[in-house]
Amino acid sequence: MIRRITLLLSTTLLWLLSFSQPQTLMPIDTSRQSIEHWQKWLTDLNELGVERKNDSFFVRQEVLLLLKDSDYRKSVYPGVYNWQGVTSLMNKMELKKAFWHLINLYQTDTSRRNMVVGTFVLYDSLMDMDKILISTFYTYAFTDPQVCRINNGKPDIYRPDLLEKKLRTTREIISYIWLNRKNKQSGSKK
Repeated sequence: MIRRITLLLSTTLLWLLSFSQPQTLMPIDTSRQSIEHWQKWLTDLNELGVERKNDSFFVRQEVLLLLKDSDYRKSVYPGVYNWQGVTSLMNKMELKKAFWHLINLYQTDTSRRNMVVGTFVLYDSLMDMDKILISTFYTYAFTDPQVCRINNGKPDIYRPDLLEKKLRTTREIISYIWLNRKNKQSGSKK
């Protein structure tokens, strides 16, 4: 009996030790090129695709590409939004596109809205998701095929009702993010 217990404990200990081996650390590239790349990436993430300043409109490169390149446009706006697409975009660090997919999933996959909001709340602990969601909306909403047709490289918004619905969805998600921030702050004050 004691032998069995000793054998069981030894096996368990060896099994646990296999998990406690030090993991090799992934090298972090701190070169100037890498820093510039990630700074540009973060700037792009926060930049509005279409922006109005004073009496002028500014259209960023991403929106121009969506207007000009139909193949690129098809890659950004799938016929059906799904979680596999979101995961693929996130793995490629194409977060702004992934966030647009999540906004659309919030509308279509109503049984998993909590997962969508939870994803945004998780990212909000790392970056200002309310600003990034607004940036995402103003980058992808106006060229979305559900909302807009492209005629000779110019947008024709033929479904302003759907554009407004996507804006309401974005605002609703942002309100949940704000609520979560408020709950965190009130929880930390206690």
